[in-house]
Amino acid sequence: MIRRSAPLLICACTLVSSGCGYGVSNGVPADSVSAPTIADQPAAQSVPMGLSATYSVVAAGAALNYQWSRNGIPVSGATASTYVTPPTTFSDTGAAFAVTVSNTAGSLTSADATLTVTARAPAAGDLRFQQVDAASTVNGYGGTGTLTQASLSNRAARAFTSSVGTPLWRGAPACHAAPTDAMNCAWSFAAIALPGTSGGQSLTAAYGSDTYTNFNYDLADPNWPNVGAGITPAADNAVVTSLDLEPASQLFAISWIELPTSTAGSFSPVLHTVSAAGLQAAATLEGTNGRVMTAVANAGGTLTYLAYGWSQDVGHVYETLVSTVPAASAAGMAGQLAAQGYILTALGPADDADNLVLVGTRLQGDSLPRPFTTASGDAVATMMQAGYATVGVIAASTQGGSPTFIGER
Repeated sequence: MIRRSAPLLICACTLVSSGCGYGVSNGVPADSVSAPTIADQPAAQSVPMGLSATYSVVAAGAALNYQWSRNGIPVSGATASTYVTPPTTFSDTGAAFAVTVSNTAGSLTSADATLTVTARAPAAGDLRFQQVDAASTVNGYGGTGTLTQASLSNRAARAFTSSVGTPLWRGAPACHAAPTDAMNCAWSFAAIALPGTSGGQSLTAAYGSDTYTNFNYDLADPNWPNVGAGITPAADNAVVTSLDLEPASQLFAISWIELPTSTAGSFSPVLHTVSAAGLQAAATLEGTNGRVMTAVANAGGTLTYLAYGWSQDVGHVYETLVSTVPAASAAGMAGQLAAQGYILTALGPADDADNLVLVGTRLQGDSLPRPFTTASGDAVATMMQAGYATVGVIAASTQGGSPTFIGER
């Protein structure tokens, strides 16, 4: 009797279905699928506390799978080429993130990319901190938008939608009027058009000048003269970012920034005049009450300031530090404030001798140093691309020189 060989039948069946030992993947032989390769490794990230960090990898290969890990432990759900962390805390500093890329031909794990958490970011929508770590600036904006350097003349006004603006430039007299020639002033500023990908597309940066006697009236006027309907520092969704008072020339000038009411909450200002010696005590009191000093100016030996509360900011106490220095030392002093965790929230003329007063503000207890830089000329765009918001500009000391932009994040 002849018996059939069971193994031969099994092998024949295997030959039909799988090529008898030559495996396939979706109809493609396995040995034709390339193992993953990594073209761009994840990069180390530095982000302000409270914001998320984004890691990404560029890999090549067919049907790739991704799995991110933190300190060697897989992160649940992190299975794309990009991973966005939860909002960071100080304890996240030093964490290492890596991604394993795999397919049927093998797997490859990237190099570690570290996370550094810097000083706390202001809350989203808080206009009182010169757009430091805001959606409009923190991901970079210089070089992608259009930088408009301009001059504001007597009783003029300008507004820039979808833009972030610098405060009025400091360190050079705005007015050059002879005793018989009043109203001869000009204030420099720069407005930066935001790219379409910016989270600050709804921002409006505005600048205005008017006669000195109209100062208090204009601050409360819902229709600022000559700037456009609905654009006014009196709106509860606006914050004045700089101020210059020139009673001898019968003029004043301000800059301000606005967000739509529906997204910004409401801001409530207080306006006070104090002696130069009393400014620190006033700033401390405002911070204790949850208000942030955003603009200060000299007028005949006394200092006038604006400080704002915010409806979305409940129960916070702010620490302030006031310093008066010559204009040439202002950028260096701003750096010293940043090293102690302060954001430069107000910068203005302290007297008629070209000295400037700086007001640094930080949330109580936040003494972690803030990233800080200065830039002039072509380096300004690089500073902005790195996510540094412009908290002040010092005018050039010589005609034809470049102003110094002060950046924080």
